[in-house]
Amino acid sequence: MSQEQRSLLMRGMGMFSAALVVLLIAGTFLDYQVAQAVYAPSNPLVIFVSTLGLFPMCYPACILLGALAQRSYTSEKSQPLRIAGTVVCVALALLFGALITNAVLSMLEGFGGICGFEPPKPVRMGIGAVIGGGLCVPGFNAGKANKSKDLARNVLIVIVVLAASFALVEITKSFMQRPRPRLLFAGYEGIEFCPWYQKCSGASDYMAAYGIEKDAFKSFPSGHSLQAASILTAFYGLSLVFPRLREKLGLALVVEVVFSLVVMACRMILGAHFLSDVSMGALVSVAAFLILMALQKPTPQQE
Repeated sequence: MSQEQRSLLMRGMGMFSAALVVLLIAGTFLDYQVAQAVYAPSNPLVIFVSTLGLFPMCYPACILLGALAQRSYTSEKSQPLRIAGTVVCVALALLFGALITNAVLSMLEGFGGICGFEPPKPVRMGIGAVIGGGLCVPGFNAGKANKSKDLARNVLIVIVVLAASFALVEITKSFMQRPRPRLLFAGYEGIEFCPWYQKCSGASDYMAAYGIEKDAFKSFPSGHSLQAASILTAFYGLSLVFPRLREKLGLALVVEVVFSLVVMACRMILGAHFLSDVSMGALVSVAAFLILMALQKPTPQQE
């Protein structure tokens, strides 16, 4: 990556982060009103677009894990360590593929909600594991052709940044326990609006009293928005493995901004999130990219 290209991406992501901060501030004061105004659940097109937000993070990560598996397999370390490293990479790809495909095919907000049929969870997980393993193959083959000495290190950093941002959002969701808009609109007695900056309480009592699923109290921040806004980070990782993609990073930035905003809007329309939820979710991804740029070690192939 040239210094000019790097500077362009940093400026673009900086502008996007500023816009997301403005939306977060707006949501702080107008969350409930905006949620009421846009709420229109069960729209098949909105569900479809919303589900697409799950694709940009985990599936590219499976390809990156394939490249990392290749470097582990051909490293100069002892055979047990080489085999162990390869197995771990492939196992993680199977896991990532299984987890994301389970969500993609779910009835609640995935493609299952569109077709009216949800495959059993073991089937969804099995399909995902096959996809994750399959995506390892092009990554493994590309690792063979890639001559960069720092490929393993740089790819590992991308994977860690993606995984850390995902984990941060999931942990925050479970800690904050913010009710989703659609749960509030259902009219359950005692469940009230809670601002994004305040930890909500009573979730376990409401789940027991009304038979509500835990997912209904995971509004803040938005995981779909996080993943939709990870396009540039994932694409940058892929460009390390497939050098020809580097010239398309500017296009990836544009796609990320447009796609993220569309997914964010869809999540609000479905009543899955408030404006502050989607803004913070996307903001975490933008911050992850900026951190990634700070951690990456320039190589001759990137200059």
